[in-house]
Amino acid sequence: MKDERPIRNFRMELSFDGTAYHGWQRQPNGITVQEVVEAKLSRLFNTERVKIQGSSRTDSGVHAQGMAVSFEAPESPYIPDWKIKKALNRLLPPDIRIRSVDYAAPDFNARFSAKGKAYIYVVNTGDLNPFTSRWSHYQPEFMQLDAVREAMKSLEGTHDFSAFTIELVPEKDHVRTMYRLDVKTFGPLVCLCFVGNGFLYKMVRSMTGALLEVGRGRMQPQRVAEMLASKDRSMAKDTAPACGLFLMKVFYEEDEWRSFDFDTPPFFML
Repeated sequence: MKDERPIRNFRMELSFDGTAYHGWQRQPNGITVQEVVEAKLSRLFNTERVKIQGSSRTDSGVHAQGMAVSFEAPESPYIPDWKIKKALNRLLPPDIRIRSVDYAAPDFNARFSAKGKAYIYVVNTGDLNPFTSRWSHYQPEFMQLDAVREAMKSLEGTHDFSAFTIELVPEKDHVRTMYRLDVKTFGPLVCLCFVGNGFLYKMVRSMTGALLEVGRGRMQPQRVAEMLASKDRSMAKDTAPACGLFLMKVFYEEDEWRSFDFDTPPFFML
């Protein structure tokens, strides 16, 4: 029998610890965040499958504070719409949390409506412990932060970032605009902030890999500018490990990125 319940479009924001997942996007070789959330949404709305569109395809082991998704669903036979967030959080594992659920315009798409994103990469320069090791990259020699800031300046603006992606497709556009890059320290934790209109596959981790070399005094800041200008991936450094990377926020208004800031490391934020 055809389901005649009216279909609505939703915008949802969620956070997750990506340690146990093979990234966001569904794939055949491991459990993903998208797969888990879709299964619980489908159960909640009593339908075969609620398909969700993510704003980003985060890699295996990458975390999120503000992943945005969109989905269409009929009215639930079990709960009113205002209880979706609470009901969904009861069904989901504790390493995935829904932060908000709202109605969206019919043409809203979490991926294609996005105007920009903010990421933070966390480097631990202090002692290892069981908690920071899960959400940061241990680099005790990462101390040359003025040099890192100098290198970051060459990445700001509109450029071809072919040197900082591991997925080069000739027919695709590799030009992106980085609005702002910055460094903040919280004790031994160093947070590298990247705010831009979009990011190529593993672009943040690739840029971070080069900045790590600068911060450890193994490379001069101007080498980052040379890598960028080369448009050659073989000129860049290894990508940084996934464990330190957080998708912080997806922006849907043109200048919304200007107000983005943070005063604690990502895993201390509520």
